[in-house]
Amino acid sequence: MRIVAAIQLREVCIVGQIRLLASRFAWALCGLLLVSLSPMVATAQQADVVLAVGDIATDNYLGQEFAGLGLGEEITHHAVNMLSDGGPFAWCAGKVVEWRRRDEVEKEQKFQQSGYTAPATAIKKLGLTAPDYVIGGNIRFAGGKADYTIEIRANPGGELVHSITGFAKDDALMKDAARITEQLLDKLCPGPWTVTGGGKRIKVTGTVVKLDEPFETIGKFPGGVASFVYSPTSRTDGTVEYVLAGSGVSGKGNGTYTIGPSGDGHALTIKQTTNGCITGIPNSCKTNSEVLTLTPVPR
Repeated sequence: MRIVAAIQLREVCIVGQIRLLASRFAWALCGLLLVSLSPMVATAQQADVVLAVGDIATDNYLGQEFAGLGLGEEITHHAVNMLSDGGPFAWCAGKVVEWRRRDEVEKEQKFQQSGYTAPATAIKKLGLTAPDYVIGGNIRFAGGKADYTIEIRANPGGELVHSITGFAKDDALMKDAARITEQLLDKLCPGPWTVTGGGKRIKVTGTVVKLDEPFETIGKFPGGVASFVYSPTSRTDGTVEYVLAGSGVSGKGNGTYTIGPSGDGHALTIKQTTNGCITGIPNSCKTNSEVLTLTPVPR
């Protein structure tokens, strides 16, 4: 499914939030939070990266007056496809929120609360979502060529995070949209994660590709190995089971885990608590707690 620019605002607002291609990715047209966030880039350290495409300015080059709008729509379309299940960035949890039509959203919010809508169908409260990053920039045309600068800023009007420059033939600019989008997502999306950490007597390692799909880690302790299998109920929590063997004994256990920001850039933290027993040994059951760090791997 591709994003169509001519979606009727009223229809979108009645739905509240349209989910495109995957549950992790939404076109939140009615989900704009019209206030500024802190300019710190670390706002995206959590499980989701919320992205909006803003204004891409252009000069008054004849026949290319709407090139910025068109390029913005193409970047949005490619971002949705790349982040969807089966896309090259499917591991990146993210949302795209509508930003350029925020005036229309404000009008719709006022209309829904004006009393002119049928009480049975009027939306009592619209959900709000703020972008962590806004994509903008400019295009300049001259001599049959289009020079562009695409910028990523931390939230609306925030600090410059990254910029991309390039050029194309003035009639082939849109062909660069996929490559531009890939570079943007390379910068914005925390990659697959390496797992490190553990407890007093166990060191855990592994790799997590997607937070909302099962994954495994391996723990090593003196004389043995434990295999942990995680079953997410969401990107932020789930259940964990393990089996261990070594030094002539074996055992197993299970418990729960949560994932949250670590406070260090895009890194995340797994906090898990399990209860397990050594097979055949009375009174061997105990509760264990480990803290693991998920460090993103550059794509």
